[in-house]
Amino acid sequence: MVESRPSEGRPEWHDPPVMDTVAGQCTPGRYPRITGDTGPLPAERSSYTSRGGSGLELAFLGLVWVLDAGLLWHGLSLELWRDGTIGPGAYPVFALAGLLGLTTILIVKALRVRELLIYSPFVPGLLDDTRLQRIAATMGRQIGIRVRVVTKDGEGRFSALWAGARRGGADSALTVVGSDLTTLPNFHASALCDGRLEPIGGLFFDPDLLVVAADSPWQDASDLDRTEGRLRLGFGHHEDVDHALDRWLAATQGFAFDASYSEDAGVLAEALAEGRLDAAVLRLSQIRQALGTGALRCIAIFSQPHLHPGADEVSRFGGWEYPVASGHWAALMVPADMAAAKRTVLEKALADAMAELPADEASLRGWSYLPAETMHRVMDSQRANLGRLQDAATAPHAPRGKIAALVAAIVGLAVFPFVMVEIGFVVTAFVYVAALMLILWPKLTTRRAVLSLVCAAGLALGTYLLFTKVFSILLPASDLIEGILR
Repeated sequence: MVESRPSEGRPEWHDPPVMDTVAGQCTPGRYPRITGDTGPLPAERSSYTSRGGSGLELAFLGLVWVLDAGLLWHGLSLELWRDGTIGPGAYPVFALAGLLGLTTILIVKALRVRELLIYSPFVPGLLDDTRLQRIAATMGRQIGIRVRVVTKDGEGRFSALWAGARRGGADSALTVVGSDLTTLPNFHASALCDGRLEPIGGLFFDPDLLVVAADSPWQDASDLDRTEGRLRLGFGHHEDVDHALDRWLAATQGFAFDASYSEDAGVLAEALAEGRLDAAVLRLSQIRQALGTGALRCIAIFSQPHLHPGADEVSRFGGWEYPVASGHWAALMVPADMAAAKRTVLEKALADAMAELPADEASLRGWSYLPAETMHRVMDSQRANLGRLQDAATAPHAPRGKIAALVAAIVGLAVFPFVMVEIGFVVTAFVYVAALMLILWPKLTTRRAVLSLVCAAGLALGTYLLFTKVFSILLPASDLIEGILR
């Protein structure tokens, strides 16, 4: 359903329209590339490359490995087999062998160079644009490790933000934080309000296009001025959405038009074909298919007009100090506590990746975000809407959980043989596995706790039956367990 209402033209003053006019259709055009000064690139090309784990962690794992290897070598001299069954020396040898294997895996994983993940929200403007993947590939060549874009079905702006924030503590993840607003880039407010993430570069994608029917006589944006009477313009969003582009056209350009609003691009396309609308403003992702089939023609692209230093980067809307360019903004965020050298390398790699992109005003490209002072004013005005981010301080921290699980695994394996002799294999294995699973959950819920206990019980009983029934290896068990399993 198309919702219509008249606009009141209030021509107070006029700026040149924020449009890059392209006659006929959306063809690639020239656009100034981002050339921000990101500082000198360090001498070592792979200075970003970090080893997984601190020196203290590696030293601790190395000490455990050496002690475990020495104890295992000594344990091999014990009696492992007696009278056709497992001997008393087998239990500590098995435990030490398992501990040695686990420690070896952890050391290899800690020494292995991690890949860098870029968490991106599941939004149409980024899904159908391959430039983010191209940027990731170029950045990977610059910093010397693999960079991969991760997008999960149904994952919106906030969930992608939290995925990057959780992983970002180890400098192994970046986050693309986007905005659905065209004038207030609220991703800065959402990501900077608690100081966990900071931007290293901006992205502009999915611009709004001025489109007409295929047989329309309009050829470019100047036809808006030549039309007599009130214009009939359609906008591809709900009337309640504060899009600002319609108000900008009316207030600063002096256009008087009857506005029709619909989130269904097909409805607006049908209205254009039937002559009920003169033109419509729609996102590129909404009408990409219609443009490809020739049902609609693009005569203008609303985009940020300037990026070169010293220029007036934005046209002003009334007394506002925010860009009127119509599209979607995003920022590539890094952890706020990232080392300066790593951040410099990433900024340089992103700038170089942007510079290699073909000049195409309709695709994803770099943009210069607003000054920090302006962003802080935006944050103050939007802080009340960011209640979901207030739990950041209490959110579980993945590295801490891994360290706790590592300590529990090592201590558990060390005392496993002695506890097993006292209370039996099944109970000991159940407690050991259940404790590890409960520790490793990022966010423990009642359902996950029950699932952990059930899985631990099944694994403990299954292992006991496998050794006793299949391999005929006697394992200590309590009288209760032996009575149940007989």
